[in-house]
Amino acid sequence: MSSSSRAGLAALLALVVSLLGLAGASPASAADAPALAFTVDKTQATPGSDVTVTMTFTNTGTADVRFVWQSFQPTWETSSASGLKYAWKTCTADPGVTCTAGQGATYAVPIAPGATRKVTMTYTIGADSSCGYPDVAFYSYIYTEFAGGQPAKDGTYFTPATRVICPTTPPAGAQA
Repeated sequence: MSSSSRAGLAALLALVVSLLGLAGASPASAADAPALAFTVDKTQATPGSDVTVTMTFTNTGTADVRFVWQSFQPTWETSSASGLKYAWKTCTADPGVTCTAGQGATYAVPIAPGATRKVTMTYTIGADSSCGYPDVAFYSYIYTEFAGGQPAKDGTYFTPATRVICPTTPPAGAQA
């Protein structure tokens, strides 16, 4: 077997091993963690009910965060659905964070490495909202600068979606 054939075979074997996940996994580090994580308290909700979105910002860097810029808006599917209705109600946040329901947050800096800031926003699904697809979902773009000349980071993060489901009413005379 020629040396080029052996090199090609070795490359193919390395590709197969990596695709199958047989190579040792590298340990997760703080740098691998997302800077912004979202949760919702309901993945399905009925018209008229409340849904709570929680976002947690984490300084995943090794230096203080010196500047944070964040946007928060509905996904295209959510904003373009004519019958999908919701209204923002409340926004609460950790100390050092100012928030406006449905608009995201402003963070006081510096934020130490590993420190987190949490924001909780609640919206009500309109009593006359359409049901089914598309879901109610949001996304946020965040840009972060660090002390000591470390490179800035940015990214787009999505909330889990909430499907609006209409309650089914049993036909008249049906037994429950």
